[in-house]
This record gives sequence, structure tokens and C-alpha cells, in this order.
Amino acid sequence: MKKEIQENIEEFNILELKLNEIEQQTNLIEKQITELKGLEISLDKLKNFDKKTEMFSMLGSDTFIESEVKNNDKVLVNIGAKIFMKKNIKEAKESIEKRIDKMDGVYKELAEEAGKIIEKLTVIGEEIRANS
Repeated sequence: MKKEIQENIEEFNILELKLNEIEQQTNLIEKQITELKGLEISLDKLKNFDKKTEMFSMLGSDTFIESEVKNNDKVLVNIGAKIFMKKNIKEAKESIEKRIDKMDGVYKELAEEAGKIIEKLTVIGEEIRANS
């Protein structure tokens, strides 16, 4: 019986680790979705900018440079593998919406997997308590 308890404890620990990994992944997806929704808002605002509007543009890693809008009709969009393509605002937003939809799908799959793991953890936890 002790061997069975030990195996249950090991399985329980492995499942807990997997659940923690899923939680980290879902947190990352939530963050990315929030950033993409913020980008959609920024694109909507960009449409209303006049040419020659001064603004700060991100260079990366929370570093910005003062810049001037020369064209508010097109933006460069990463279409994958660090390949960028000029798109109009509507096309850029459609691209963002597709990415959000994909991330939502992955999020739902992870949530479903987490639910199954939680069910297994509950069963194993009960078995461990019953056999202790």
C-alpha cells in the first residue's frame, strides 16, 4: 500500500507542476491579448491624427523617440517570422483580431486541460487521504 501512496504522491506532484505551467501560459496569453486590444485602440486613435502631429514612438524596451506623423493611413505589421508588411488601418485591425481569436482558442484549450488536471488532482488527493 505504501508503494501505491508514493506513486500517487509522485503523480500528484507532476500534475501540480503541469498545472503551474498552464497557469503561466494562460497569464502570458492574457497579457498578450491585453496588449493587442490596446494596439487596436491606438490604431483607432491614429486614424484621427492629423499629418505632422507630433508624438513619441517606441524604439523598444520602454524607450521612445519624438516623432512626427507623416502618414496615418498605413502601418507596418509583423505577419510572422519577423516579416513586416504595410497594411492600412482596417487590415491591421483585422490581423490583430485574428491573432486575438487564435489566442482565445489556445486559452480555452489550456483552461480545459487545467480543469481536467484539477479533477485528477482531486481524485488523487482523496486516494492519498484515504490510504494514509
